[in-house]
Amino acid sequence: MSENVTQKARALADAIKLSPEFILMRAAEDAANQEEDLLALYRLYEEKREAVEQLTMEDDPDYDRMMDMTHELEELKAQYNAHPLAKAVTRSRRDFSAMMKEVNMILQSALNPEGTVARGCSGSCAGCSGCD
Repeated sequence: MSENVTQKARALADAIKLSPEFILMRAAEDAANQEEDLLALYRLYEEKREAVEQLTMEDDPDYDRMMDMTHELEELKAQYNAHPLAKAVTRSRRDFSAMMKEVNMILQSALNPEGTVARGCSGSCAGCSGCD
C-alpha cells in the first residue's frame, strides 16, 4: 500500500477518534460498562439466551418451557433497553454509524465520480435493476 494512502488513512482515523460522535459513543459505552445493575441484567439475559439455545438443540425440546423462556428473554431485553445508559449507548452508536456512513459515501463518491454511489449504487451492475 502506498505510504501516502497509509498516512491519510491514519489521519482520517485520528480525526474520527476526535469526532464528537466517537467521543460520546465511547463515553456512553464506558458508563454502561461501569453500571453493575446494567451488567447484571445483561449477564442474566445472556444466560437465559444460552439456555434457550440449548433447549432448541435437544432432540425433544419442551416447547412450553421454550415459550416461557422466550418471554422472559423479551422482558429482560425490554428492561435492558429501557435503562438510560443502554439508551445512551444505542443512541450514540446510531449517531456514530450515521457519521461513518457519511464518511463512506464521501469516499465512495470520490472514487466513483460518475455519482452513481451518491444514489446508493455500489458501482457494480451485478444484480442491479437499473439506474434512475
